[in-house]
Amino acid sequence: MNRRIISLLLALIMVVGVLVGCNKSTDRKRDTGNKDAYDTEEDKAIKEYVLELSEGANYEGRTFTYLGGQQENFPTKEEETADIRSNALFNRQREIEETYGLDFVNVYDEDGSDSVKDTVINEVMAGGDSYDLVNGYVRSVGRPTLNAGVLMEMQDLDHIDLEREWWNQSMWDCYALDGKLFFLLGPITVHNYLDAHIVIFNKSVTEMYGINDEDLYNSVKEGTWTIDKMFEFASKIPDNKSGNGTYRYDNPGGRSFLYAAGYTITKFDENGDPYVEEKLPREFSDLSDKLVPVFTDPAQSIFVDPSKKEEWDKKYGMSEEELFDNDRALFMFPNTSAVEYMRSFDVEFGILPMPKLDESQENYYCLSESYGSGSTGAVYVPKTVSDPEMTGRITESMAALSQIYIKDAYYEKLLKGQGIFDMESADMLDIIFASKVYDMADLYCEGNIDSLGPFIEAIDKNFKYSNANFSSDYFANAKIANLNIMLLLRMIRSSN
Repeated sequence: MNRRIISLLLALIMVVGVLVGCNKSTDRKRDTGNKDAYDTEEDKAIKEYVLELSEGANYEGRTFTYLGGQQENFPTKEEETADIRSNALFNRQREIEETYGLDFVNVYDEDGSDSVKDTVINEVMAGGDSYDLVNGYVRSVGRPTLNAGVLMEMQDLDHIDLEREWWNQSMWDCYALDGKLFFLLGPITVHNYLDAHIVIFNKSVTEMYGINDEDLYNSVKEGTWTIDKMFEFASKIPDNKSGNGTYRYDNPGGRSFLYAAGYTITKFDENGDPYVEEKLPREFSDLSDKLVPVFTDPAQSIFVDPSKKEEWDKKYGMSEEELFDNDRALFMFPNTSAVEYMRSFDVEFGILPMPKLDESQENYYCLSESYGSGSTGAVYVPKTVSDPEMTGRITESMAALSQIYIKDAYYEKLLKGQGIFDMESADMLDIIFASKVYDMADLYCEGNIDSLGPFIEAIDKNFKYSNANFSSDYFANAKIANLNIMLLLRMIRSSN
């Protein structure tokens, strides 16, 4: 009798638990593949904010034109599809159109950043106003358009609240010139989730050499994930002197370790003006002394030596991703864009932030890359835009709604939902995106999308191989960098 009662009670508890669980999941439902799906309280507050922002605006029959050269920031079709990212972009656009009564026009330039940059410069120089908002890489679109003096100051746009959570607040510390911002960063562009430097580790290799994945994750949570701790874990793999075994490191990039250690290239004086130290900072050489012997050891690291003009394919016969995929390396150091594209390889991996210099360092820092496939993306407003008020309202609305659509679709569903192999990696992604750092060097170093410019290139290479001329290379390029900074500030101040 008692057993029957207990069984009935247990059954009732299970039923109630299922019902409660269903109610809880309904409260949290957030299917951004469907614009009309149930919203969270946060989503409702954002939509109310956008509606309030639209009050008094009469844009019926007007057109808002959005230009860019990266397909990731545009829906693949002007309709709902099975693609999560495209769907999110389309639904954000549809909500803008319905809220403001305008026609949202996407202009995707298949020729990419250089073409977008030329289009914006030529348009403004000719006095044209064909585009209301532009997106593109900071280095290949932002730098040349800023230097050409064709961008509007974002503070001049009404209705944009730069203190809201959908704008990346570190842009003030990293990109403000003379107290002015000329472009904005945040989930408004998909590249917000593609650009952070990370560490990924091969789960087959950790199992092969008795490295506990939980120990790796716990070191991050406990604040002990440092360069030396990374070396310690990797030391469980014997030296690969034959070249036929497993390496510890796969093509490590030194500059990301520089920022991870809390160092930056750009400094700011007492007036807030940027500059670079013309004498080689001691921390640069100290960190180089720590990294170079390990990262250039052919028994430990997969790398090509630019000083010897080595070619990757001839040396290894396959790409770095393929080497990692074939369990030939423990650690690899890509951008967060790899979380998506590495799923095309048959390898399970875990995700970690860049390691600290030592345990006394309070925070992790993950460099936001400014070039390549996982680049820092921003939005810009051409100086000749015909209706700054409309541009301000729509840009702020796009940014706010991106918290619902873009953040959820790319970050929660694609990266954390489909891109990872364990829940600990989801926790690591939260740490990584809370730790992103930028550097203004994007704006004053010469170069284009395929080149970092001589100054940053010299710094980057120094952490990849032993460069006896680094001190003199640094000095010569630092002087040029400071000259470029002076010219950039002069241009901005003369435009007032």
